[in-house]
Amino acid sequence: MTCTINGKTVETMVDVRASLTDMLRNDYHLTSVKKGCEVGECGACNVIIDGECYNSCIYLAVWADGRDIRTLEGLMGPGGELSDIQQAFIDEAAVQCGFCTPGFIMSAVEILESGREYTR
Repeated sequence: MTCTINGKTVETMVDVRASLTDMLRNDYHLTSVKKGCEVGECGACNVIIDGECYNSCIYLAVWADGRDIRTLEGLMGPGGELSDIQQAFIDEAAVQCGFCTPGFIMSAVEILESGREYTR
């Protein structure tokens, strides 16, 4: 399969049973994609695929063929500097233990980039 991960086109062989979480962590060492509940409930594994957030633990890696995937690592600047949303989470102490923070940030990025206005 071929896809784009954080702006880089990659081609790889994947087990048809492998989750996107497993592929991103094991094959590409993107450790911001956390294994939490592994049933799509906690959001620790959130990634943005073609502009929309998905729980990568229940998204098969083969489904990502031809897709554009972004992880937390893809938000950093060319020199490794934090994105504005990452810095905002730090500035506002918007973390607990930090395990699920990458998923929260990716969800926030999707909301901000959607251009939609949300109400309570």
